[in-house]
Amino acid sequence: MASNHLVIDHDTFAERYPHRPFAVRHNLGSHPLFEISRLLELQKALPPDKSEFYNGQVGVNEDRRLIPPTGLTAEETIRQIRECKSWLVLKNVELDPTYRDLVMQCVEELRPVVAHKSPGMRRYQGWIFITSPGSIAPYHLDPEHNFLLQIRGPKMVHVFDPNDRSLLSENELEAYYNSGAAKGKLEFREEYAKKDQAFAMGAGDGVYIPVSAPHWVKVEDDYSISFSITYYCDEVYRRDRLYRFNVGLRRLGVTPTPYGHSPWRDGLKDSLISTYLKVRGLVGRKTGDEPL
Repeated sequence: MASNHLVIDHDTFAERYPHRPFAVRHNLGSHPLFEISRLLELQKALPPDKSEFYNGQVGVNEDRRLIPPTGLTAEETIRQIRECKSWLVLKNVELDPTYRDLVMQCVEELRPVVAHKSPGMRRYQGWIFITSPGSIAPYHLDPEHNFLLQIRGPKMVHVFDPNDRSLLSENELEAYYNSGAAKGKLEFREEYAKKDQAFAMGAGDGVYIPVSAPHWVKVEDDYSISFSITYYCDEVYRRDRLYRFNVGLRRLGVTPTPYGHSPWRDGLKDSLISTYLKVRGLVGRKTGDEPL
């Protein structure tokens, strides 16, 4: 069933969302908002800290915080993307009214098929990735629901099972959520390669990446533009609170039951957190309601 921007396969969504990655299709490949000239205008309109870019000729296991700068500006990177061997993201493009409209149009097409499994949907965000041929986005995870849509160029997206603790331990997850390590590094080992689900992406392709699913990306032999639509929901915020609560228990010498293993224990922990936040008058502030 085709909608205005997204192609919704209801059976696939029903079977796989929100726990497993799956391929999607979309109709945004020729949208004028993704032309290089328009992206240059967007980059200039966004606050400077909404452009993140680095050398794309790195390994899968690279720590993005340690990659040296390319010496180019964000504008130069976009203009020279075919040959500058770089990776660039325009963050929070919803800050621009025109791009916010596009983000929300896509969200409204998704809502009928995902809202019943992700109640409390909010904090809708858009990200545009502009990447040189051969560049790699190293192995990492993200704390939100993510629909990654390929606008132009070929890339491979390697996604891993977020529930496989041989790939991602409870301690690693707790450290990630407690430190806000969205820009940090996960360890990728060669034996993980046989456990990925690889998605070959071209214009019109997309992939759903579940919350906390490790993944890495390799652009092929042409430059790439991708559009990512992300959002949070009640369970994402709850997950964040419980992982951080478990870190606190470990500091007290208690080995906590992992998140998701015991609904009643998770419920008790969340009630304790809510009570504490109400007592401290922190309900609605970042500490209790904004993950990472």
